[in-house]
Amino acid sequence: MVSFRQVAENIPGGTWLDDLARASAMAAHAKFERTSRSPLLRVSVLGSTYLDAYTSSDISRALQDATAKIGHIVRNPQTEITSVQPSDREKAPLIQRGQAGNAMFFGFPETSIPGALISDGIETLSERAVKELCDFLPVNGSDDGALDAVLLQRDTVRNAVSDIVNSVMRTSSIALSLTPTTGEEVVRSMTTEQARVLQSSLRESREDVGYETVSGRLDGVRTRRRIFYLERDTGATIQGAVAPDLLDEIKENLDRPVTARLRVVRTTTIDGRRGRPVYELLEIRSETSLFD
Repeated sequence: MVSFRQVAENIPGGTWLDDLARASAMAAHAKFERTSRSPLLRVSVLGSTYLDAYTSSDISRALQDATAKIGHIVRNPQTEITSVQPSDREKAPLIQRGQAGNAMFFGFPETSIPGALISDGIETLSERAVKELCDFLPVNGSDDGALDAVLLQRDTVRNAVSDIVNSVMRTSSIALSLTPTTGEEVVRSMTTEQARVLQSSLRESREDVGYETVSGRLDGVRTRRRIFYLERDTGATIQGAVAPDLLDEIKENLDRPVTARLRVVRTTTIDGRRGRPVYELLEIRSETSLFD
């Protein structure tokens, strides 16, 4: 028999109707299938008895950004993001409940979706995102399989885990303990050694090569450095490398409208971070003006 929770998990999309359907299914799940409680996320800094302001701020920010990214693909499974937007944070916020010794405590927003069957016991987007984020983190310091599995995930997941990895590298090893609305406690961790391994893997890059044909005005050229400048019709300026055999042709077409064929190389790291495109001029064709 299909449970109300399974029904909720099989509803894709992020419209208000989708949210309402998910909330209603989860409300039914909480009312008829499980006993609910107030969810709480505990984050401890290992090897320390206290938390300074810099460390708590760095870890909190990384957790919030990672949660927002996972929340985005929960709402919109067909899209990928590698940078978090304010709207993503607003939809999946973490609420700091307190700090004691080496631990921080985060809660989740109260559910108040119009039309839901009940408000108590509904798993919010924030909680679900944190739960899914935990699924991709190591269970303990010897969980090497989890590190390999991260590299096989989709771009947004790798990028979200990268936020945690980079924070651990800047601060210290951490342990996470999630007491969810329903179900068993989820315990995960990330040591500095694990973070070092993952950071190295996630920073490996690949080159994506493509070709573009653009129109614009040839704005200038640096002969010795073999660099061209092309002002596109949109107003943006492209600069890049040029082959020696095109230098004379470029000089003849300076400050004139042209059509250029470009080779475009973009470097992308495994965690989804994209470098700036690098252009190489392959061909150039003068566009005849009415006054020529």
